[in-house]
Amino acid sequence: MSPTRRSAALLAALALVALPLPAQAHDELTGSDPEDGATVEAGDLDELTMTFSGEIAQVGAAVTVTDPDGGSALEGEPEVEGTEMTQDLVDDLADGDYAVAWRVTSEDGHPISGEFGFSVTGGEDEAEQDTAEAPAPTEETEEASGSQEAEASASPTETEETAEETTQESSPEATSQDGETSDASTADSSGLPVWAWVLLAAGGVGVLALMVATWQRGRRSAP
Repeated sequence: MSPTRRSAALLAALALVALPLPAQAHDELTGSDPEDGATVEAGDLDELTMTFSGEIAQVGAAVTVTDPDGGSALEGEPEVEGTEMTQDLVDDLADGDYAVAWRVTSEDGHPISGEFGFSVTGGEDEAEQDTAEAPAPTEETEEASGSQEAEASASPTETEETAEETTQESSPEATSQDGETSDASTADSSGLPVWAWVLLAAGGVGVLALMVATWQRGRRSAP
């Protein structure tokens, strides 16, 4: 081989060695349903789907979906088929923001992970749930309420009647007490009771009769 050809072959070999080898890229998340930052109706959402650039392994696949109250919105385990991973969600999602965190094993055997979020509207809030759970009024409940209202309406009248009866019953006693008080006042103002005055009067009459009898005897015995 001539020196010229040998030099050309050497330069070609050096060029091949100097060329960079293509780097093997890991798989990545290419899309999701719902999308990152999307707002969806609660009735239209029953599962979460994530699509990757290459096939992913079932082993090591994991996902979490956190609801607005910090609880889990997952139902069951994730399912992997080819480049997609699907995760069922609970029924009756509440309004608010949801946070998604995922982790899978890519086609080249390396684990990859990421996060995104979405919002739900049109779901049941706590006030609506409490209203739905409240028992409907029954006939017995309505009758009991009507009886209580009737008793409440009759209470003032019964109270007035009771007050009038109490006043009527207490009036004779008050009159009797007033009469006894008047008699006692009369006796106190005269100084002596009536029977004492009667005895005094009888004694005075007896003394007067004795004096008259003594005077008559004295006249008869005089010359």
